[in-house]
Amino acid sequence: MRNPNNPLKKFHLRFFQRIVGKPAGFTLFEMVLVIALVTTASVALLQALGTGLFAGRENENETVAANLAQEKLEELRNKSFSGISSETRAAVSGFSPYEREVVVSTVQTGLKQATVNVYWTSKNATLSSSLVTYASDI
Repeated sequence: MRNPNNPLKKFHLRFFQRIVGKPAGFTLFEMVLVIALVTTASVALLQALGTGLFAGRENENETVAANLAQEKLEELRNKSFSGISSETRAAVSGFSPYEREVVVSTVQTGLKQATVNVYWTSKNATLSSSLVTYASDI
């Protein structure tokens, strides 16, 4: 059974009353301070979230561009050596924000270098991704 006259309990009660010094509750200043802190933390978290979402979108754009370039390289590999030629920059069917071009140069007799460039716009800047392959007339 607990002793209601426990001196330790009385000490804790007096100590707590000295620190707090007032009845339980919050002042207007404390509430304004908490609201300011919560608002600041929320704004920082929302900005981080927005940055993360933008970075995720950029990764998606780069992945799509690399896949479109790879797709064109596969088409070039399935052509005969004489059929491999440059293509002008044009929109990619089914992928409206992307444009693709093929630049073919003859490195030496019987060897061609094909570069596929894919372009897209992000935040008013034109970005690109490129893949290169070689084809020989063997």
